Amino acid sequence: MKNNMLIQKRLVAIWFSIITVRVAPGSAPDTAPGPAFQLIEVPGFFKDRFCKVCQAVKLQALPESSILRPMPNVDKNLLSNPLLITREYMSKGGGCFTDKTWAGGVGTWKWGRLVKNPEPLPTHLPPERKDWLLEHLTPEKRNDPNFVEEYLRRKIDSYQKSKIKVVTGSIRINACLAPHSQGAYQYLISLKSVSSLPIQSVISGFSESNHIEGLGTIALYEQWAGFSHIMFVRDNIAVSIDARGELADEALPLATKIDALIQEQPALSYNQLLARRPSITIAPKAEKTLAEGQWAVSFDTSAPAGQEIVDVRSYVDGQLSGIEDHRVVITNKKNGQSVRVKVITTTNELLTNAIERQVTIPE
Repeated sequence: MKNNMLIQKRLVAIWFSIITVRVAPGSAPDTAPGPAFQLIEVPGFFKDRFCKVCQAVKLQALPESSILRPMPNVDKNLLSNPLLITREYMSKGGGCFTDKTWAGGVGTWKWGRLVKNPEPLPTHLPPERKDWLLEHLTPEKRNDPNFVEEYLRRKIDSYQKSKIKVVTGSIRINACLAPHSQGAYQYLISLKSVSSLPIQSVISGFSESNHIEGLGTIALYEQWAGFSHIMFVRDNIAVSIDARGELADEALPLATKIDALIQEQPALSYNQLLARRPSITIAPKAEKTLAEGQWAVSFDTSAPAGQEIVDVRSYVDGQLSGIEDHRVVITNKKNGQSVRVKVITTTNELLTNAIERQVTIPE
């Protein structure tokens, strides 16, 4: 009996050693965590598509790199004519990895060119738009001709304002700081998989015919009339660029410049990369604010020299919360109650850190 139990325990131990990678405390290697099959969080509805694309592109056969670099600064000045950009947006935040201990985040940059519409402004709503608006009115309002006339007039005014300027070109960049090249590949696959495109169209985007030389560890490039799409991985960083209209020809030179900037970034050990994360401290107690039924918890963040914090988010008991003057706002809680306060910060290098602590609301 004892022998059978011993054999069973050994089999269980062997099974766990196959499906997991464990590092004994005090002997952690100075390298990033090893790859597992699914490294990226994907919405449940798209998970099957994601897995099928990973299998179709033979993910494990792609070139591997264990070099770790932080993300370089990216801005519109990398374009051949940055003055063309009239609208820009940037978002950076926590990563999308299944390993929540990984310090890498994601970033999105959107640049657009808006110009005055050379066409006469519309005087009527498109028929399908007008029909839709009327269908969604209550029967009482729909049968009131005065209300309908005024309602449609306001909608026509809004429609005209939306047509004063038109977008003649746009660029969208998505980037990810992954723990290794396999994670970077999976990020690019997830971007393509989470869409309404037929799965064969997604797979064809990773075909050998789209590979280009001289860019990244691996790069793929597609181009049509008025549209360019490029994806590349350099070491642990993944970059995807969509360029349209007047800016469609910017995709490849922009990717080349970003790739060069990545290679100028220092190659770091895993521990060195972690050391570049922002620091966070959270006060142990909440303070009453002037608003009724509202408290706030002070926190402080700082970035290592040469970096800046570009995103701060807070959560109370798992729910997104507001931030005012470096204080997390707490509402709908009782005096004496203990709540979980979490603060997540991201730097311009796409390095993130998260701190969570129990905070007591005063009696």
